[in-house]
Amino acid sequence: MNRVWDYIGFAVWFSGLGYIVLWLLGSPDHLMLPPALHAVGVASAMLVPVRLLLCAVSRWRAAAGAALAVPMRKPAAVLRPRRRKPAHPLRPVKPRSHFGLRGMPE
Repeated sequence: MNRVWDYIGFAVWFSGLGYIVLWLLGSPDHLMLPPALHAVGVASAMLVPVRLLLCAVSRWRAAAGAALAVPMRKPAAVLRPRRRKPAHPLRPVKPRSHFGLRGMPE
């Protein structure tokens, strides 16, 4: 479900930036869009600065939290290499001298 929300967020972000560029560089013909598309475009364009502001705040809070945090040691389980299963030698297999089903009449 997280991936779906990521895709939806990208679509809203892309349409918002597109609507902003349409207003900045667009011709008077873009005013001929249906009102529903204008509503979706304005809503998406309003979410772009909100998302930028939220990203900046979260980065600022993460940087402040990382500066205050005491550096923690890694647990011993992370430092030790993983145990590997011992390699068992493969048993030799006798080659077949016939093909087909065994014990079936010919």
